[in-house]
Amino acid sequence: MNSLLETNAEANVLTRLIVASYAWLLEFALWIALASAAIAGYELTLPIMSALGATVTPEIAWKLLGALVLSTITFLVLAVVTGPFLVLIDLRHSVRQIAARLERGNEVRVSHPYERRDPTI
Repeated sequence: MNSLLETNAEANVLTRLIVASYAWLLEFALWIALASAAIAGYELTLPIMSALGATVTPEIAWKLLGALVLSTITFLVLAVVTGPFLVLIDLRHSVRQIAARLERGNEVRVSHPYERRDPTI
């Protein structure tokens, strides 16, 4: 029975480590995907344009434009796909802060967003 509890405690440590490092791992993967998209856009723009029959005169400008366009598209797709996970991570962080305040005995104050008033004459 004792070894079962020790195994469960070790599993909890590993689970907490995975959850704690999830945000970092996700951010690392997003940067790698964004860099890969920029490199792919840079390398694949001229072959795609020549396959379409277009004549590109300043090749470097088209390569840079391809890198910019593909990284922008990748950023937007990744924001939609990974956005909910990042919101959950932020929500988890906020809940932990509230729980820590309650454990310390401090009252939890909910800050209301500042309402901007329209200018009046």
